[in-house]
Amino acid sequence: MNRCEQPRIFLIGFNKCGTTSFHDYFTANGIASVHWRANTLALALHRNRAEGRPLLEGIDRWTAYTDMNCIPGSPWGRSNSDGAPLIEGCRYFRELHRDYPEALFILNTREPFDWLGSRLQHDQGQFAAAYKRAVTRDGILTKRQLKQRWLMDWYEHHAEVLSYFQNAAPKQLLVFHIQATPVKKLNRFLSPHFSITQRRFPHNHQSAKRKS
Repeated sequence: MNRCEQPRIFLIGFNKCGTTSFHDYFTANGIASVHWRANTLALALHRNRAEGRPLLEGIDRWTAYTDMNCIPGSPWGRSNSDGAPLIEGCRYFRELHRDYPEALFILNTREPFDWLGSRLQHDQGQFAAAYKRAVTRDGILTKRQLKQRWLMDWYEHHAEVLSYFQNAAPKQLLVFHIQATPVKKLNRFLSPHFSITQRRFPHNHQSAKRKS
């Protein structure tokens, strides 16, 4: 199947939920995949959204998109994100579905308190510190408040994704718990559109103790 016949794949769970593993899984199966790209994915999505263009304009050469985040201050010490807003591109799932109605969406998820711990530890705490600075204007001043904010975002986002796709496109969403969902469900979800030959899900981070 050539590229023009293949649907896009958007990972619409938060970072620290297996995004690198998904990127490696896609790549191993010959699916052109892009991961984070030092904020440029999120910055392009945000700019295109604000200017009323298709969200992938300028970044449309890939099939699968993972970790579409921009945390102001990252990457540390050499940032292209100074002055940029906090962007979590997974929250743009409605617009992505509008612009790419045949796309496949994967809500990559895990146990939320494990996710909190992973985010807090990410890059020796630099991720959490930068995120907290970005939401200071919202009254988030302590680690406890940051954890509460993240949990509120977590449950809100999951509820919104499930509600939206239940009504709009139930067959185009896969909920994939990286610690519990059998990889065969991922293979089966993609197999009608892609040749899935590497059928194991890679285990890239010890913090997520997954089973294929």
